[in-house]
Amino acid sequence: MPKFKFTATKLENILADYAQIREQTIPDAVVANARLLCVELARRTQPFGADNKAKLNGEKAITRDLLGRSGSGAVRAGIFTGNTATAEQGFAFYATGPNVRLFISKSGFAYGTDKTFYKPDASESELRSIHKSKFKNGKMSSAGGRTRDVGRWKFIEKFIVNSNTLDSYVDNQIKKVGWAKAAWAACARELRQVTGSATRGIPRWVTRHDSFYGDVVDNSYNAKNPSVKLTNSTPYASQVIPQSEIASAKAVVVTKMIQQMTRILKYREKEIA
Repeated sequence: MPKFKFTATKLENILADYAQIREQTIPDAVVANARLLCVELARRTQPFGADNKAKLNGEKAITRDLLGRSGSGAVRAGIFTGNTATAEQGFAFYATGPNVRLFISKSGFAYGTDKTFYKPDASESELRSIHKSKFKNGKMSSAGGRTRDVGRWKFIEKFIVNSNTLDSYVDNQIKKVGWAKAAWAACARELRQVTGSATRGIPRWVTRHDSFYGDVVDNSYNAKNPSVKLTNSTPYASQVIPQSEIASAKAVVVTKMIQQMTRILKYREKEIA
């Protein structure tokens, strides 16, 4: 059996070879590999990865944003802190103690403040409004943290709220880990499938979310330019999946196709030998 060397550089040429060797139609090959691309894109959307470590990293990031982080390295104040005191006790405490701290330069110029707001009766809905207000361009504000490497302070308003309400809110936010990835799983489900599960390769902690932000435009039957367009319209999607990762995901799928074609040809060669 003749040996083949895959030199095609254009995706449409690779797809044509792939369809022929797999004995599929080109539209089916396009869809099958669009599904693989969904898996790669999900893996390359924050929190990066598909294992439990990635899930844990996402949960830690949410906890860090909400409650802060101390210890070595960068210090983050967090948005909230819990307090079980009654309103009367709390207000009495803050009546006798400052709730604004000034940072003064050597020249006497006040260049920043830490403000603390006492909101013992804030609901989870109010906590959510405060939380969302701290996002800038889809990213959590780095305010409230002191970075030792540059030796300067950044500032944020800190809210003291009921501990039970805060615990419940943190738990509910942690359950959202994987939400941005879930749009790619939604795309995979929209694709007409050749065989197997649409979301295999995407972990359960992602597929548990019923995202409505995934969209598919299937032009795989276009004879001149068969294609599938995948869109993740999660509001902050552009912030959690870099363009470099999108390009890498495409490259990985092409590489997998070529590897699979090579294995199939080697297998057929052995059958004939």
